[in-house]
Amino acid sequence: MPAPFSQKIPLLPLTAALPLPVAVALPLLLAWAIGAPAAEPPSPPPESGPLAAKAVDDARGATLRADVATALSVLKSAPVEQFSAKDAKFRSCMLERHERKTPPPLVGAPSDPLAKRVLATYQRYWWQAVRDPAKRPAQEKQLKAELAALIGEKPPADDEDAFEAMSDRLSAKLGERGLHALQGRTPPLYDLFVWAKQDERDYTVDLPSGEKQPVRVFLMDEWISRGWSRYTACEIGGAAGWVKPEGLYAVTSAYGDLTGEDFQASFLGHEAQHFADLKRWPDMQSWTLEYRAKLTELYKSDKTHQEVLNKFYRSRDDEPDHPHPYANQRLIADIVARLGLPADSDLRKADPIAVRNAARELLIEDTRKREAQTPAKTEAVKASQ
Repeated sequence: MPAPFSQKIPLLPLTAALPLPVAVALPLLLAWAIGAPAAEPPSPPPESGPLAAKAVDDARGATLRADVATALSVLKSAPVEQFSAKDAKFRSCMLERHERKTPPPLVGAPSDPLAKRVLATYQRYWWQAVRDPAKRPAQEKQLKAELAALIGEKPPADDEDAFEAMSDRLSAKLGERGLHALQGRTPPLYDLFVWAKQDERDYTVDLPSGEKQPVRVFLMDEWISRGWSRYTACEIGGAAGWVKPEGLYAVTSAYGDLTGEDFQASFLGHEAQHFADLKRWPDMQSWTLEYRAKLTELYKSDKTHQEVLNKFYRSRDDEPDHPHPYANQRLIADIVARLGLPADSDLRKADPIAVRNAARELLIEDTRKREAQTPAKTEAVKASQ
């Protein structure tokens, strides 16, 4: 935008005006406007201001709930000049990717043609599904039909087992091309993880209950897709690992130093708790699995204590179908009550040791209740170990 003019064009009385021919007057005015010095845009602050920082946190939390409408609303409500360069880039990407009428271009372009078509199909579904939750059933039906067509099959039946069988065949096709793939539902959306490199390591994890849990860890790298939550949040955050019957899967780049507390507590502790719980209680609800794993993660976090709590506070809600945010909400409320603090207390301001010990006590107490309810299954598992 041109800077304000330093002087005004004199206005002649109408009777004295000598208007220039249009062909002359317009170029003269344009030349003056173009020649005016442009104002330098203000440099972004090194750190985002309080309103912008809160907007970014709230937006990232909303994306974990697949709630893009809220994410865009909070980002647009904060003063633009408060965003740091990094946060302004996130804001710009979110608006560009999600505030449009047609799906955006493909993010990432694998060289393999089948992988490229699979990725495009999922990204189109994710973009549509986070915009209007009411239309998700129809979008999921379309997703299944399009994926089946990629391997020359008819749309699968409506039940989850049929889709799982079809997606396994699709993943096998990708495997033939040297790629590792995982499909399934990460509530509330269907998900896609595809990577090209994988290594294996064995660990033994000390759980808060005193158990020593041996696990095999598959370290994944050279990513093609890291799931709907990372795509929705403009490649910020996203799933950093998961558990399957054969072991734990870790996104290597999410942790860097595999001896650091991020990996030892937030991955190994969290996922090893999942691994142990699923052996005992294979039908445990998703939010309960997350609740117990997050208690373990918090207990094992020392240097990263505040960072872990910030992560939990960033994403909370009261909907059990959103396992991570709901588990965060329950965990915070339960620890606050355990410590005898007022309900609106902020655990980030509480004694870290007391918070970690409370997390351990809650986990052990929950385990005892579950063992009392299912003693035969629990004893059978213990006897087999």
